[in-house]
Amino acid sequence: MNGGPVEIELRLPRWTAHPVLRRSGVVVAGVALIALVTVLKAVALGESYFFEDDLIFTAFAAERPLDWDFLTRVHIGHLMPGGYALVWVITRIHAHGWMLASVMILLLHVGAGLAFFRLMLLLFGRRWLVLVPLAVSLFAPATIQTVTWMAAAINIVPLQIALCMALCSMVRLAAGRGVRHGFATLAWTLAGLVFFEKAVFIPVVLFAVTAWFLIDRGWLTGIGEALRRFWWLWAAHLLLLAGYSAFYLSLLGASGSMGLGLPGPSAAADYGFWFLVQAVPLLVTGSPVGWAAGEPIGPVVEPSFVTVVLAWVVIAAVVAVTIRHRRRVWRAWALAAGFVVFADGLITLLARARVYPEHAFESRYIADSVPVTALCLALALIPMRGEGLPWRRPPFAGHQVVAAAAAACYVVSGTGSAAAFVGLVGDEIPRGYFANARTEVARLRGTAQVYPTLVPDRILFPWHGVEMRLSSFLVAPGVEERDREALRRPGPAYRGVTFDEEGRLRPLRIFGGFAVPEEGSRCFPLDGGRALTVGLRAEGPGNVVRIDYEVREPVGVTVRTGSADTRLVLAPGHRQVFFPVPVYRGDMRVTVDQGAVRPCLRAVTLGVVLPEEVSGGAG
Repeated sequence: MNGGPVEIELRLPRWTAHPVLRRSGVVVAGVALIALVTVLKAVALGESYFFEDDLIFTAFAAERPLDWDFLTRVHIGHLMPGGYALVWVITRIHAHGWMLASVMILLLHVGAGLAFFRLMLLLFGRRWLVLVPLAVSLFAPATIQTVTWMAAAINIVPLQIALCMALCSMVRLAAGRGVRHGFATLAWTLAGLVFFEKAVFIPVVLFAVTAWFLIDRGWLTGIGEALRRFWWLWAAHLLLLAGYSAFYLSLLGASGSMGLGLPGPSAAADYGFWFLVQAVPLLVTGSPVGWAAGEPIGPVVEPSFVTVVLAWVVIAAVVAVTIRHRRRVWRAWALAAGFVVFADGLITLLARARVYPEHAFESRYIADSVPVTALCLALALIPMRGEGLPWRRPPFAGHQVVAAAAAACYVVSGTGSAAAFVGLVGDEIPRGYFANARTEVARLRGTAQVYPTLVPDRILFPWHGVEMRLSSFLVAPGVEERDREALRRPGPAYRGVTFDEEGRLRPLRIFGGFAVPEEGSRCFPLDGGRALTVGLRAEGPGNVVRIDYEVREPVGVTVRTGSADTRLVLAPGHRQVFFPVPVYRGDMRVTVDQGAVRPCLRAVTLGVVLPEEVSGGAG
């Protein structure tokens, strides 16, 4: 027995020798990977539905034209005319049509995957190792909320596309392919800003990648060279960002939306620890992520000691190995850490942590960083095209096999984490509420008026304004077109109904203020025999009035609330009449028509509507 080398012959299937696979095997594999994750995301979408901000966007799109006011509406600090335009189009085709919304979301994700893959091929060529960062970008647990939640998808995924495509243009510009690619980076930055204000960080990433990687110099020399060679491009980006910032701040001030601000020290410390120490490592490394129900915004990260430690071990190992073998690796990790800390952590701290520090556990807040962290992983693992002296030490034997195995583990873990997330989403979506509402409204047609009530908190959280939480606003887009106007603007009726917690119509009661005659009297005394003044006011939207009466023949009356007049007929076959009122100050005045028989007005009630079985208080 000798100690000579052992040769092993592997027989591959014949199809692997096909010319297309030999020339384009990496491209075929990358596209197949994108197709696979698209199928998985389609399955996830099948378990989700519109909720929270989705419903607000759809309701606005259903009742407003595609005009400047609609497109520039600021929603909780977000300026997103591109996202509003997408919602408007799908709403006008099929309001509350989740299948159509799902197709839109899938197309956005396919675009993001292809854009990142194109960036990998431009930077590194057709190397099999580029499939590792591609898999990381496609299966990252941080992106799952951008699949199941339309509001997150139309913000974040177009930003991912714009960032990757801007980097592709920057690579071509740095390679001397023409000034037009510089203008393309500007166009892609503007496209990102149209969908999400966090696109202001695109020029920062462009500059860092250019100075530290596309220019093969020392880190400080590279910065100077990038400024010298492309000064006009950075100046143009600064002008674009200055103009956008002025425009955004003017709209933010006019909207009254919450701006940026520092939370208290305790909230800031809690947020920083939860975000940087617990949530980010889990979501970035693909360590198995536990989720907790976080209705109504979807599941949130639920870290455990074991998974957090595992995530930090993975980070330490990857950073240590890549720094040992690759030159300039610290630049990649500095870029990744800087983007996560400043573009995601700091912005969310200033924008959200004042109210609710637990936002640190929401995966969507670092979803936009996935292309950046995956790019930095690629820069740490793979020499770029034309990179001089890429290795500090030669890579160890079998490093590609190890990378492929690690990527496979990441894919399995990321898929498992996503499946757990989707399982919790399925328990929270309000699909049944809206399906019931559509059926009930169609069945009721013509027999009563549906008056607005607040939808359950699980559908729209109370931090939204009362007007946005009314069923007349949120449910109307999902019913048949001929019923929408009646649901949005119900008129007077002798019978009123409203929605219960499950979206079914029930008889209503009114919770609020009421007026009755003095003790011993059955009817209100009328001023001059014709008028009644009642000190009831509608302080907020969605109020309804009920008048209890007795008449022997039809009597016409006019009810004045503020500057609005409502005409009613008190019919002898009924004892009550309902009608909605706008917000008003002052007193309510009921005037009986001249010549009409004097009615007996027994009670006037004004307030919010509740389904009868859960009503309480005066009515």
